[in-house]
Amino acid sequence: MAMTSPSSCSSMSNHTKERVTMAKVTLENFYSNLIAQHEEREMRQQKLEKVMDQEGLADEEKRIRRSQHARKETEFLRLKRTRLGLEDFESLKVIGRGAFGEVRLVQKKDTDSLWVVKMFYSFQDKMNLYLIMEFLPGGMTP
Repeated sequence: MAMTSPSSCSSMSNHTKERVTMAKVTLENFYSNLIAQHEEREMRQQKLEKVMDQEGLADEEKRIRRSQHARKETEFLRLKRTRLGLEDFESLKVIGRGAFGEVRLVQKKDTDSLWVVKMFYSFQDKMNLYLIMEFLPGGMTP
């Protein structure tokens, strides 16, 4: 990548400078998040190893637990990469309306549960922002 001299930077518009700064911050955040996620995975692996050592498990049991841990990590990473849209959910009922939108009870189409519990998603299309939050039954009393 070619570096620009200070004199050429002064000829850039403020808009261009702001865009460059935004791009730099975005890239820095992206890579710092990747590093943090890697460190978290390493810490979980170390914690597993420590627990297994404390329990005095046989080598075969350790291998099984490592395999289970790797499977869970893979599933977690796949879930994080999932892109969701409105077509991934079935609307069951409108449970509230307000000045800025409505609240719906929805079910993710690929689950067997009637309720969305501990599944937090957000996505948007050209017209709406969708927030999928934990449903807690009971509601308000009159």
